[in-house]
Amino acid sequence: MTTLRTSRRTFLKAGGAGALSLMLAARRAPAAPEKRPPNLLFMHTDQQHWEAVSAFGCGHVRTPAMDRLAAAGTSFSLSYSANPVCCPARTCWYTGRASSENGVIMNDAWPIAPDMPDMGQWMSARGYDSVYAGKWHVTGRAFTQSFRVLTPGSGVGEVTDMAVSRAAEGFLRSRKAGGKPFFLNLGFLQPHDCCYWVFEHRAGTPLTRLGAIPADLPPLPPNHGYDPNEPELLKRRHEEKKARGAWSAEHWRWYLWNYYRMVEMADAEIGRVLDALEDAGLAENTLVILTADHGDGLARHGLTSKMFLYDEAARVPFIAAWPGRLQAGRRDERHLVSGLDVAPTLCDLAGIDGLPKARGLSLRPLLEGRDTAPWREFLVSETFRTGRMVRTPEYKYVAYADDPVTQLFDMRADPGEMRNLAPEAAKADVVRDLAGRLAAWEGSLDIFPLGEPAPTGRPGKRRGGRAPA
Repeated sequence: MTTLRTSRRTFLKAGGAGALSLMLAARRAPAAPEKRPPNLLFMHTDQQHWEAVSAFGCGHVRTPAMDRLAAAGTSFSLSYSANPVCCPARTCWYTGRASSENGVIMNDAWPIAPDMPDMGQWMSARGYDSVYAGKWHVTGRAFTQSFRVLTPGSGVGEVTDMAVSRAAEGFLRSRKAGGKPFFLNLGFLQPHDCCYWVFEHRAGTPLTRLGAIPADLPPLPPNHGYDPNEPELLKRRHEEKKARGAWSAEHWRWYLWNYYRMVEMADAEIGRVLDALEDAGLAENTLVILTADHGDGLARHGLTSKMFLYDEAARVPFIAAWPGRLQAGRRDERHLVSGLDVAPTLCDLAGIDGLPKARGLSLRPLLEGRDTAPWREFLVSETFRTGRMVRTPEYKYVAYADDPVTQLFDMRADPGEMRNLAPEAAKADVVRDLAGRLAAWEGSLDIFPLGEPAPTGRPGKRRGGRAPA
């Protein structure tokens, strides 16, 4: 600020009004604060069950970083993967389009529609520094085509997730305030290492080979059993499991214990990133979103892994935080949220136009506390080429093309999805209504024509440093 220098005589001659004008003229008016787009930090874990966060009431896991993010923002209880398989779920995030439209309906089999833009390309063209570290796994498009890459893709979370968080830490701590806004994407692999645990602990494997089993093994879930009259896809999963040999109750509980430790590994790396964001003075102008591509069977319905539409695989954690801009410490248990909402939300809060024909909704009104804003009455998730789930606040309807077995669950009365109501005459109108909604939704899509699938290799085989699906 310029210092006023004038004599007492001059001041007295100028008079009150004149003196005030002289003083104001001698000051330099403060510049209006520059309005700049927010930074965007999109973090995702792999195969994380929607409840596997201590802030959400899970007593078997300790997740201080995720808890801290939930306390700073809004988390959604009814958040669903657009397709509970790695490649499809991730392609839905980055295109805003359903799997039937973007072409990626299975892992490594069909590539993304070549002319469909992804979020990295979209943000880069609109002034963002689009940066990536960790697992990408979008079939048919290398992330170097869309992002400035800090680390290559990862194959084992226990080994490489730390490299992802360290790269992000270096990026954030060296970032200069006021520079180009960034769109930083971090693909953590944990708790996906649970897949390797399953491969390495077949029935009959000594459970003590890595040391004594802890005394605090989690109990089996109430819905550990399953309905033998499931759709054919699920029947095959159970038959394959029986062919490998049945796990004992203790084996299942040991699996759960190890799974939660893998979640804690991911949480530690997320905490490192959040610390770096705050230490660099970037937190106040950064929108943070944390979610997962899909969940894990986690012994529910006697299943592990994903690729099915029970909540264990289809439902995922979702937290969004932006200090001073979005509601903090709130748990939304009413609104249905889809993986298709990621792209519209990021674009809306960044103040840029959205991806073309994006099928999701921006979560902005819900994050800002405008709960009376219009919202979807249902959402749809896909799996494989033919599996579909329709979820309303009350019901879930599941159907597979050419399979006579459909499923209907009352999600309020039966959250464990143990009683299929579809065959009951009293629910015929509900089944008809949800089947009609599904048909209307599918009719609104621009279906991408699929060619022959590419060979994917032997299931479970690690290819090119990438994790098995």
